[in-house]
Amino acid sequence: MCKYNSHYYWEGTLARKTDVWQKHFDDTADPHQVLFVNTTLIDYPRNTLDNNWACYPDSKSLLGFLLYMYLPMAFYFILHEETEKLLIPIASTQELLKSIQKMNREDASAMLSTIEDLVSFWELNESACRTALHHFCRRFNENWYGYNTILHIGIFTSTQAIAHHILEEQEFPEVLEEDIGLSSRQLKELCENFYSDTFTRKTFVKILNNKIGCII
Repeated sequence: MCKYNSHYYWEGTLARKTDVWQKHFDDTADPHQVLFVNTTLIDYPRNTLDNNWACYPDSKSLLGFLLYMYLPMAFYFILHEETEKLLIPIASTQELLKSIQKMNREDASAMLSTIEDLVSFWELNESACRTALHHFCRRFNENWYGYNTILHIGIFTSTQAIAHHILEEQEFPEVLEEDIGLSSRQLKELCENFYSDTFTRKTFVKILNNKIGCII
């Protein structure tokens, strides 16, 4: 079984105080194979915004992060409307499914199908899993774009894809530069340097979190 497909792995990761939400590039990873993820939770009634960029070495490590970290946190927050804090219930997938089934809510079935959809990806190879994750994100983002609460996952296979997405969404370059402190040219250069410069690889995720932030 893949090591990432276990709540014990993620529990141990948190116990070591590893930042899974804003995970930086791992020196042992291939920079051309890593995946970047942007996860967002917005809850307007509770005035809550949680947004993070992270870098994972391959599709299965990212799949584990989504199944054992992001979705449990997001769904727990939605199901427990009385809480103001973002908490991560550490549990196996089966335990998570059972806890959701007990909740008498209309959106519980959507949560169950979301988790079961992702669980099926463990059987896929790296290439197929990457493709499946991209298709999953499109469906997920459409289903969880609500009036009061928004959940969003963005997955990018390269730094250039990140730059393209940011520039495509921004109609006026001067506004982009004012917002993030980088011109279009500087943003493209930063993304290109990720593959050749060690310092850029180590600081790239921090720059995404500090300057880019939410991309919805």
